[in-house]
Amino acid sequence: MYFYYRIRNWIFISLSIILSPVIFLIIRWRARRKSGSQFPRILVIPQFTRIGDVVCATPVFRAIKKQYPESFIAVVVHKKAAGILKNNPHIDEVILYGYANFLDAIRRIRFLQLNWSFCLSGSSIGNLMAWWGMIPNRVKLTRSGRPVSEWLTDWLNNYQFFYAHHTYLPGHYLKMLSVLGISNPEEVKEVFVAPEGEKKIGQFLKIHQISEFDMLVGMSITAGNKIKEWGDGKFIELAKRIVAKYTAKIVFIGGKNDNARIASLLENLPKVSYFKATDFSLEELPSLIKHLKLYIAVDTGPIYVAHALKTPLIDIVGPVDPREQPPHDERSLLVLPSDGINPSSFVFKKAGEEVNYKAAIDSISVERVMEAVEKLIS
Repeated sequence: MYFYYRIRNWIFISLSIILSPVIFLIIRWRARRKSGSQFPRILVIPQFTRIGDVVCATPVFRAIKKQYPESFIAVVVHKKAAGILKNNPHIDEVILYGYANFLDAIRRIRFLQLNWSFCLSGSSIGNLMAWWGMIPNRVKLTRSGRPVSEWLTDWLNNYQFFYAHHTYLPGHYLKMLSVLGISNPEEVKEVFVAPEGEKKIGQFLKIHQISEFDMLVGMSITAGNKIKEWGDGKFIELAKRIVAKYTAKIVFIGGKNDNARIASLLENLPKVSYFKATDFSLEELPSLIKHLKLYIAVDTGPIYVAHALKTPLIDIVGPVDPREQPPHDERSLLVLPSDGINPSSFVFKKAGEEVNYKAAIDSISVERVMEAVEKLIS
């Protein structure tokens, strides 16, 4: 089935090139019919599935609505990441995308009669959506080393903003808004809680007898990309040290797929100080993270949720390039690999074939993370 969808994408790319003069004329004709519209109607295309990348795109929604309160913003995202946007008041519509409903997404985009698109994902799919969605003004992030499919479709965009690897990506997103006359917007990530999440966290705290005066520390031992994982044993040792020094309570956070792994980790730990939270949906997760006094994880999606909620955090960066996305402010501490180990995991750029990801993560000791904990708490 995946092979079929790949072939379908290449068919769309070929048709986009062959029929480009006709489609261009149709787009211009549609734009003239709607030329009287005074407020921008915008499609934003972030990374479809990566939670952290989607959170890093939220300053874009905020900046647009601040400059144009009457604008309309639609966002295309995969259903696995949609929950993090559901309660965002700056977004007027979330369009779900998956391999199977690619055509449905295009039909919806065309129906909305949008006049601007911002493809932040650096993907050929984003190019095709904006082009076949008949959007007259198409803005795209471009980069070096992009795949052939992207190279063949980037020219379909009116505006291109080249992203230089190893630079801060959320800031680059905001620079792309200059075509709308938006200059120097604030880079403020935003995530909003849901009523269901507030109800669920209330029940969770009550069941485990956790009060607002307890030092509740959250930890995530897993990551979508396994090369970032620090190791269960290190997290257990770190948790024990934090409980011993600060009389804290530790909650291990994960998804349903992490339930067995976290349950095994908790078997030899006292239930009065250690808990698991693996049944919070993505939409409910902000309510849990908001109640933490500190959140510790590798560089994975919930780290960015914590940053948006202003929860103090420690990001065990590992092989990730700290210049591209990880949060930088007084309530966020990054624990980097030892000197001499260069980053090897990037947002867009591919790592070399002989990269040793393990060296980066293994060089970060429990002692170094505990030092970060003490620094942040002090």
